[in-house]
Amino acid sequence: MKKSQPTLHDIARISGLSIATVNKILEDKRHVASDSARDKVVEALEMLGYEPSRYIQSLRGEQTKTIAFIIPRHDAYYASIIDAIEHQEGSESIRIIAMASNENAARQDELIDWFVSQQVDGIIVSPVSAQMRIAQRWRDIPMLIIDNHIEDESLPYIGLNHEDSAYKAAEHLLRQQHKVIGLLLGNPETSTAADSRMGYKAALEDYDLSMDERLITYQYTDLSMNATENYGSAAVEQVFNSGKMPTALITANHALLNGVLQALHHKGLKVPEDIAIVTLEENTWNTANQPQLTAVGIASNEIGASIFKQLQRFFKGETTKIKSDWLASQVIIRDSSQ
Repeated sequence: MKKSQPTLHDIARISGLSIATVNKILEDKRHVASDSARDKVVEALEMLGYEPSRYIQSLRGEQTKTIAFIIPRHDAYYASIIDAIEHQEGSESIRIIAMASNENAARQDELIDWFVSQQVDGIIVSPVSAQMRIAQRWRDIPMLIIDNHIEDESLPYIGLNHEDSAYKAAEHLLRQQHKVIGLLLGNPETSTAADSRMGYKAALEDYDLSMDERLITYQYTDLSMNATENYGSAAVEQVFNSGKMPTALITANHALLNGVLQALHHKGLKVPEDIAIVTLEENTWNTANQPQLTAVGIASNEIGASIFKQLQRFFKGETTKIKSDWLASQVIIRDSSQ
């Protein structure tokens, strides 16, 4: 059986239809020719071993959509977003394939190229860098940017205002009389890190405090969950060796938070008795941890609902309704900062 794309002549020969009829069916899958003629084309494609089978499904009128989700890493946060998308009403019509870029721009672009070549129905990307460039060859497939907005504003963004979130986190701690607050950020190339730094700085200034760069750390490499956790430990050491003893820490995400908590434990420090913790990522792990973790963020089901709504608009052709959705974060106070 052939595995390459069949020619119109091949399909016409096996189906017994004219080349003109086959061409019309392939160009307009649902609105030309009889059901029996379309069935003959499907049978011919199957006999020829044509791949992907998703194309054959579309000829049959099936509506399943394949969505590629390119994430920085496989962790609880992104798993919760995928779960939230898959639990939206009507989500049985989509299939999500998630692959990690490992914070590597070249790998990210290779993944997008591969998914485009596979003719997926949509792509969701959490970008490695705010300078991500959208290639012309990608623009024929609906694409959503989440978490880290990019300079190219032609694509819709779904996520938080991270400057506002970091401001709220710092303000919460400042109201608790903390004056030396460490800020542990992720990849400095992302908009999230830059925006979080600005929000943190603005909150300190509003309380007549100046920002000390030694209390801010960045994660320059992130090849795996283990690497991220190791960074969390290194970040704690850096902040504690800054010359100022922090009484509170703000951490960017759940992955590095694991390393932070382990490092604090090894130092014999208790949360919140010795040091307060606020995370800029809300997920179910925050309540499973002891003590429960104060977070500034938004429930993953709200992010998932917004993503799914935008995807539906893409598929319905409602492109004029597709706009960026900047979600408002909330301060969820728990034991770690009381």
